[in-house]
Amino acid sequence: PKEIIDLGNGQKRGIDTQVYDTYEIERIAGVAFELARTRNNRVCSMEKRNVMKSGVLWNQVVTETHKAKYSDVQLEHMLADAGGMQLVRQPKQFDVIVTDNLFGDMLSDVAAMLTGSLGMLPSASLGAPDAVTGKRKALYEPVHGSAPDIAGKGIANPIAMIASFAMCLRYSFNL
Repeated sequence: PKEIIDLGNGQKRGIDTQVYDTYEIERIAGVAFELARTRNNRVCSMEKRNVMKSGVLWNQVVTETHKAKYSDVQLEHMLADAGGMQLVRQPKQFDVIVTDNLFGDMLSDVAAMLTGSLGMLPSASLGAPDAVTGKRKALYEPVHGSAPDIAGKGIANPIAMIASFAMCLRYSFNL
Protein backbone atom coordinates (compact mmCIF):
# COMPACT_ATOMS: atom_id res chain seq x y z
CA PRO A 1 0.00 0.00 0.00
CA LYS A 2 0.92 3.59 -0.61
CA GLU A 3 -1.45 6.07 0.93
CA ILE A 4 -2.18 8.77 3.48
CA ILE A 5 -4.85 7.76 5.97
CA ASP A 6 -6.91 10.23 8.01
CA LEU A 7 -7.02 8.78 11.53
CA GLY A 8 -9.98 10.99 12.43
CA ASN A 9 -8.43 12.69 15.45
CA GLY A 10 -6.59 15.42 13.57
CA GLN A 11 -3.77 12.99 12.85
CA LYS A 12 -2.78 11.36 9.59
CA ARG A 13 -0.65 8.35 8.75
CA GLY A 14 1.57 8.04 5.67
CA ILE A 15 2.28 4.55 4.36
CA ASP A 16 4.81 3.49 1.75
CA THR A 17 5.69 -0.08 0.91
CA GLN A 18 8.89 -1.20 -0.80
CA VAL A 19 8.45 -4.47 -2.66
CA TYR A 20 11.08 -6.45 -4.57
CA ASP A 21 10.74 -9.95 -5.98
CA THR A 22 13.66 -12.33 -6.31
CA TYR A 23 13.73 -12.13 -10.11
CA GLU A 24 13.94 -8.33 -10.01
CA ILE A 25 16.90 -8.36 -7.64
CA GLU A 26 18.61 -11.10 -9.68
CA ARG A 27 18.24 -9.03 -12.85
CA ILE A 28 19.55 -5.83 -11.24
CA ALA A 29 22.44 -7.67 -9.57
CA GLY A 30 23.30 -9.38 -12.87
CA VAL A 31 23.57 -6.02 -14.63
CA ALA A 32 25.86 -4.75 -11.85
CA PHE A 33 28.12 -7.81 -11.97
CA GLU A 34 28.33 -7.76 -15.77
CA LEU A 35 29.20 -4.06 -15.67
CA ALA A 36 31.85 -4.69 -13.01
CA ARG A 37 33.49 -7.27 -15.26
CA THR A 38 34.11 -4.53 -17.83
CA ARG A 39 35.55 -2.18 -15.20
CA ASN A 40 37.55 -2.95 -12.02
CA ASN A 41 35.64 -6.13 -11.14
CA ARG A 42 34.15 -4.86 -7.87
CA VAL A 43 30.52 -4.49 -6.76
CA CYS A 44 29.26 -2.94 -3.56
CA SER A 45 25.65 -3.80 -2.75
CA MET A 46 23.88 -1.32 -0.49
CA GLU A 47 20.60 -1.77 1.38
CA LYS A 48 19.17 -1.48 4.91
CA ARG A 49 18.90 -5.12 5.98
CA ASN A 50 19.07 -4.01 9.61
CA VAL A 51 15.73 -2.16 9.25
CA MET A 52 13.84 -3.37 6.16
CA LYS A 53 12.80 -6.91 5.18
CA SER A 54 13.26 -5.92 1.53
CA GLY A 55 16.89 -5.20 2.46
CA VAL A 56 17.27 -8.67 3.98
CA LEU A 57 15.96 -10.24 0.76
CA TRP A 58 18.12 -7.90 -1.36
CA ASN A 59 21.24 -8.98 0.55
CA GLN A 60 20.38 -12.69 0.27
CA VAL A 61 19.57 -12.60 -3.44
CA VAL A 62 22.63 -10.53 -4.39
CA THR A 63 24.82 -12.94 -2.39
CA GLU A 64 23.22 -16.01 -4.03
CA THR A 65 23.48 -14.48 -7.52
CA HIS A 66 27.14 -13.69 -6.87
CA LYS A 67 27.92 -17.25 -5.73
CA ALA A 68 26.00 -18.86 -8.60
CA LYS A 69 27.26 -16.83 -11.57
CA TYR A 70 29.72 -14.10 -10.66
CA SER A 71 32.17 -15.45 -8.07
CA ASP A 72 35.02 -13.92 -10.10
CA VAL A 73 33.73 -10.44 -9.17
CA GLN A 74 34.58 -9.02 -5.74
CA LEU A 75 31.38 -8.39 -3.76
CA GLU A 76 31.03 -6.20 -0.69
CA HIS A 77 27.84 -5.44 1.24
CA MET A 78 27.30 -2.15 3.01
CA LEU A 79 24.37 -0.54 4.77
CA ALA A 80 23.11 2.29 2.56
CA ASP A 81 23.56 5.03 5.18
CA ALA A 82 27.15 3.97 5.87
CA GLY A 83 27.64 3.71 2.10
CA GLY A 84 26.55 7.32 1.68
CA MET A 85 29.09 8.39 4.27
CA GLN A 86 31.83 6.33 2.58
CA LEU A 87 30.89 7.76 -0.81
CA VAL A 88 31.64 11.24 0.52
CA ARG A 89 34.64 10.19 2.61
CA GLN A 90 36.46 7.97 0.09
CA PRO A 91 34.64 7.73 -3.26
CA LYS A 92 37.46 5.94 -5.09
CA GLN A 93 36.89 2.82 -3.01
CA PHE A 94 33.82 2.10 -5.15
CA ASP A 95 33.62 0.71 -8.67
CA VAL A 96 29.99 -0.38 -9.19
CA ILE A 97 27.32 0.28 -6.58
CA VAL A 98 24.09 -1.72 -6.81
CA THR A 99 21.12 -0.73 -4.71
CA ASP A 100 17.37 -0.33 -4.82
CA ASN A 101 15.48 2.60 -6.30
CA LEU A 102 15.07 4.61 -3.09
CA PHE A 103 18.67 4.40 -1.94
CA GLY A 104 19.95 4.68 -5.50
CA ASP A 105 18.14 7.99 -5.89
CA MET A 106 19.70 9.35 -2.70
CA LEU A 107 23.18 7.98 -3.33
CA SER A 108 23.29 9.29 -6.89
CA ASP A 109 22.55 12.80 -5.60
CA VAL A 110 25.32 12.43 -3.01
CA ALA A 111 27.70 11.24 -5.73
CA ALA A 112 26.69 14.13 -7.96
CA MET A 113 28.02 16.61 -5.47
CA LEU A 114 31.47 15.07 -5.79
CA THR A 115 31.53 16.79 -9.19
CA GLY A 116 30.04 19.97 -7.76
CA SER A 117 26.62 19.80 -9.41
CA LEU A 118 23.76 17.54 -10.44
CA GLY A 119 24.07 19.23 -13.82
CA MET A 120 27.30 17.40 -14.61
CA LEU A 121 26.29 13.76 -14.26
CA PRO A 122 24.93 11.25 -16.76
CA SER A 123 22.46 8.55 -15.78
CA ALA A 124 21.64 5.12 -17.16
CA SER A 125 18.96 2.59 -16.31
CA LEU A 126 20.49 -0.52 -17.83
CA GLY A 127 18.71 -3.68 -18.91
CA ALA A 128 20.42 -7.04 -19.31
CA PRO A 129 22.50 -7.57 -22.46
CA ASP A 130 20.77 -9.33 -25.36
CA ALA A 131 22.00 -12.93 -25.52
CA VAL A 132 22.68 -12.72 -29.27
CA THR A 133 23.93 -9.19 -29.92
CA GLY A 134 25.32 -8.28 -26.51
CA LYS A 135 23.54 -4.94 -26.82
CA ARG A 136 21.31 -3.79 -23.99
CA LYS A 137 18.11 -1.81 -23.80
CA ALA A 138 18.49 1.17 -21.53
CA LEU A 139 17.30 4.66 -20.73
CA TYR A 140 19.95 7.38 -20.72
CA GLU A 141 19.45 10.90 -19.41
CA PRO A 142 21.16 13.55 -17.33
CA VAL A 143 20.72 12.97 -13.60
CA HIS A 144 18.90 16.29 -13.38
CA GLY A 145 16.23 15.20 -15.88
CA SER A 146 14.78 17.71 -18.32
CA ALA A 147 15.28 20.73 -16.00
CA PRO A 148 12.16 22.63 -17.13
CA ASP A 149 12.87 25.35 -14.57
CA ILE A 150 15.80 26.60 -16.67
CA ALA A 151 14.34 26.00 -20.14
CA GLY A 152 14.83 28.92 -22.50
CA LYS A 153 17.22 30.78 -20.18
CA GLY A 154 20.40 29.81 -22.01
CA ILE A 155 22.05 28.52 -18.84
CA ALA A 156 21.74 24.74 -19.23
CA ASN A 157 25.04 22.87 -19.21
CA PRO A 158 25.06 20.18 -21.92
CA ILE A 159 27.84 18.10 -20.32
CA ALA A 160 25.48 15.65 -18.59
CA MET A 161 23.55 14.98 -21.80
CA ILE A 162 26.75 14.52 -23.79
CA ALA A 163 28.04 12.12 -21.13
CA SER A 164 24.69 10.26 -21.16
CA PHE A 165 25.00 9.79 -24.92
CA ALA A 166 28.58 8.58 -24.47
CA MET A 167 27.29 5.98 -22.00
CA CYS A 168 24.68 4.95 -24.57
CA LEU A 169 27.37 4.37 -27.18
CA ARG A 170 29.43 2.37 -24.71
CA TYR A 171 26.81 0.23 -22.95
CA SER A 172 24.07 -0.19 -25.58
CA PHE A 173 26.13 -0.18 -28.77
CA ASN A 174 29.43 -1.55 -27.43
CA LEU A 175 31.39 1.29 -29.03
